[in-house]
Amino acid sequence: MNNRMPRLFGYWNDSVMIFELQGRMDIGRDDGYNHPAIGIPVMSVSRVHAVIEDTGEGTVITDMGSSNGTVINGQHAVPHVPYLLNDGDIIRISNHTDIQNEVLLIYSVSYISEAKWNSQSLGPEIRELEAGRDASILLSDPMVSKHHARFIKTGNEWIIADCGSTNGTFLNNIAINTTAGLRPLDVVRIAKYYFIFTGQKLYFQSDNSIRRIVDGGGGPGLEIDIERRTAWRKMKKYTLLRDIHLSINTGSMVLILGGSGAGKTTFMNAVMGYEPAEGSILYKGTDIYTDFDRMKYEIGYVPQQDLLRMNDTVYSTLRNAAEMRLPEGLSDEDYEESVRETMHMLGLEREEDSLVGKLSGGQRKRLSIAVEYIGGPSLFFLDEPDSGLDGTMARSLMENLRSIADTGKIVMVISHSPDRAFELFDQVIILAKGSDDSGHLVFTGSPRKALEFFDVDCLEAVVRRINRTDEGGEGLADEYIEKFNQ
Repeated sequence: MNNRMPRLFGYWNDSVMIFELQGRMDIGRDDGYNHPAIGIPVMSVSRVHAVIEDTGEGTVITDMGSSNGTVINGQHAVPHVPYLLNDGDIIRISNHTDIQNEVLLIYSVSYISEAKWNSQSLGPEIRELEAGRDASILLSDPMVSKHHARFIKTGNEWIIADCGSTNGTFLNNIAINTTAGLRPLDVVRIAKYYFIFTGQKLYFQSDNSIRRIVDGGGGPGLEIDIERRTAWRKMKKYTLLRDIHLSINTGSMVLILGGSGAGKTTFMNAVMGYEPAEGSILYKGTDIYTDFDRMKYEIGYVPQQDLLRMNDTVYSTLRNAAEMRLPEGLSDEDYEESVRETMHMLGLEREEDSLVGKLSGGQRKRLSIAVEYIGGPSLFFLDEPDSGLDGTMARSLMENLRSIADTGKIVMVISHSPDRAFELFDQVIILAKGSDDSGHLVFTGSPRKALEFFDVDCLEAVVRRINRTDEGGEGLADEYIEKFNQ
């Protein structure tokens, strides 16, 4: 236990919320007119649903006669009768008809304040995830075993398996013996860490948001095989790119780096299918070139120049984007939910009523990303999103992109200031212009491996290695192209 204020970890609308508890706080539906201290914009919650308060002897929750009731650890609370909460208690509010209207609250006193909430999409390529002190989900508390528990997909179902841990694994506050099946919105607890299983995603606390569930993503998602990309200029054919072959895992954030004229934007356009090259680009086995009419909806592209209407508000910009990019026939509530989720993901909630023209450069760039994100693409491409931003704003923007990648998407970024967010990238793709005036792949791998390969101490120094001498570089492109090919 500790002497911090108790917290509620809340899950609804595909988001995790955190509330610091102090004094008396109302729980109710935030519908735009009613704004309780713990506001939950979900229809199963009554406008005045419950009260949670510190009595001096502990924290109690009281259902105020709500329409759908309050369930605590599987038992319905008696209306108007206070219930004394214990560390780890699970509170649910549901109309019993739609999981989208179910609300989950976890009461915690012994939380680890440094632990961060992350999420991992449970797509078909993910079959097993491990949590522990020496596992991909890093839990460093000494109460956690090195290999504590595994989430395992069996057929179409998921189970939680304890790996013989010292202090046990708990499912909905009940210790499991060896394995147990998981249902949507089940809560797993390992020591002081919580996991929320939704069926489609796993939300989890860990000590390090950089060390993700699967290092470098969740298995091959994008396979790039470019033989050459050519163009005609003044009746002459030029080869802009040649011999670029690599793969990118799902859930990866990728930096595209290169010397002057190496073809970074040309490469990005070729991978997106906007300017096809000779070769193939496969996303989860589907060729983007041959099936572009369908695959273009999986692609989000944010150009360097923001293409936004300055006199619109942030909210109206995203609402219009939702109505244009999401499937037809959705309800007004569906559009509203998408807008709210997107603003939360990109940190735009405070600016929803602000005019686009009044936003800062960083806020405007996040809005441009949000316009693409709201359509639900699987592949994100961004051309110099940090251009013109100071170090703090650029770092914050890159952290937003990291969060998007952590949902199982692939995020590919061209940047001329890569060292400001070095550790956020899983992979770097480095292009160099050779003596044949073509762009070549000169390295692909982790950023740290790139530093070793080029024998430098920062990524900007990599560019100096491969740029021509008349461009302020060392003119070593051909040497490193040969080294990489070997």
